[in-house]
Amino acid sequence: MSSDPHHLYVHVPFCRLVCAYCDFVTVGGRADDLPRYTDALLAELAIRPARGELRTIYFGGGTPSLLSALQVGRIISAATDRWEGVALEEVTLEANPSRREAPDWQGLRTAGVTRISLGVQSLRDEDLHALARGHSAEEAREAFAAARAAGFDDVSIDLIYGIPGQSAGDWAAGLEVAIGLGPDHLSCYALQLALAPDEWAAPPRPGALRWRERMVARQDDGLAAEQYRLAEALLEAAGYRHYELSSWALPGHESRHNSAYWSRRAYTGIGAGAHSFDGVDERSWNGRDLDEYFADVESGRRPLAGVDRLDEAARAFEAMALGLRRIEGVERRTFATEFGADPVDRFARGLADDGAAGHLIEIGADRLRLTPDGRLLASEACLAFLPA
Repeated sequence: MSSDPHHLYVHVPFCRLVCAYCDFVTVGGRADDLPRYTDALLAELAIRPARGELRTIYFGGGTPSLLSALQVGRIISAATDRWEGVALEEVTLEANPSRREAPDWQGLRTAGVTRISLGVQSLRDEDLHALARGHSAEEAREAFAAARAAGFDDVSIDLIYGIPGQSAGDWAAGLEVAIGLGPDHLSCYALQLALAPDEWAAPPRPGALRWRERMVARQDDGLAAEQYRLAEALLEAAGYRHYELSSWALPGHESRHNSAYWSRRAYTGIGAGAHSFDGVDERSWNGRDLDEYFADVESGRRPLAGVDRLDEAARAFEAMALGLRRIEGVERRTFATEFGADPVDRFARGLADDGAAGHLIEIGADRLRLTPDGRLLASEACLAFLPA
């Protein structure tokens, strides 16, 4: 039996309301299908390989908290039964902070969930209104308090900046309120509004696309950069460690599941639209259409939509692009052990470009990491590592 760490992602695409800015695989208004979907997840889990030692489970969405505690418990139990080796360190469930969608917090904890990720997005009602969210700032505070009262000592909150109409002062004030709640982890994301079809996980509704077009016209990249800098300063002052581009945590509360992605560890994704990685050179993904997903798994077929075999150049690019998401960066010796050459030598031409050398990427004796400017322009920085 291999003790190599393995991770399980469970995609739950259901939402009461589908946010206009969301690019994840989601479906609205089909809550009656949740029992059927739970059975389908269990059926898919039964036909997927269970290699390595299961370390984390992550329920993402969509709105996984629409599942009952019993359904969540069935999935956790099936997963731990499926893997011969199990050493669970973390079981995360994403939740919406809406009174209408309030889960059984105590039941979730009893079912085996150890970590809650709350989609707060903002603690200012003006921001939530601009984003057309289905909850208020007061409801977000109530949900956080309820999770704490149920005994969860690992609660993360998501926040969004770069919202049109949100000033630097507004963002700082909302962030101070969030810090005052005392979360163990915060994820801060810039509002991204994909308009091109090739950037969509699922095509937005016509009304949502018009909303995006109006919002894009009002976005200010310079202001968003200022807001990111404010997050870095305020969260560091409050004792949070910036460990990944969009992630801050109190010591010991870093997301173990998400850290596996950035470290290119193996994971299995189940559910409509879920992705998987074998930890070496194969990435695969399930079909996004919910009804097709049901048809496949209920017929005993894996709902496979595609497989991508990574060549050596693609693996090296991923090692740099994903590794540089971590604030600590990429260790030169580790890269050289896997790929046979120091990254500074291998990517000498790209690193010599004016856009990278010293401006976006810091080359240290032991590792490469993004500079403060590079953290704002990570996509541009990673161009240095594209295969020739």
